[in-house]
Amino acid sequence: MIRLPRSFAAALLLIATTAYAAPKSPAQWHIKAAPASAKAGAKITLTISGKIDPGWHLYAMEEPDGGPIATVVGLTEGDPADLLSVDESKPILIDDPLFHMRTGFFRSAVDFTLHLRVDPSAKPGPNPLHVLIRFQSCNDQVCLPPRTDTLEVPLNVTR
Repeated sequence: MIRLPRSFAAALLLIATTAYAAPKSPAQWHIKAAPASAKAGAKITLTISGKIDPGWHLYAMEEPDGGPIATVVGLTEGDPADLLSVDESKPILIDDPLFHMRTGFFRSAVDFTLHLRVDPSAKPGPNPLHVLIRFQSCNDQVCLPPRTDTLEVPLNVTR
């Protein structure tokens, strides 16, 4: 039986883990505009922005059947607000070479504006929102599996 030094075995494990790690997302999300506080029951808006790596794109919120996976923006269950609607930047419309149909997508950047109503029964104090963004990223040759990123948005609920 061959015994390997622990440091060598640990290095092999690290290499194997790194080789099969999920790829870095081509989209990075941040809060563009959000109220620091809001009264319980009030309507508010918040805007999140995505920066998309060069050569990649993600799809609009409405896509044709049989096409790419449309982007979905929502809140986690139990958040102190209800999502009323979402507006998106104007997508680029093209005949998509990967899906052989007309699709809408975003290159380099996208904004999503969420229109919300703070829960009238929300407790006063810090009540963060958790924005979920589910999207599919593609370049000119391949699409990555869809993923869901979560962006925490601080919100102080007042009476």
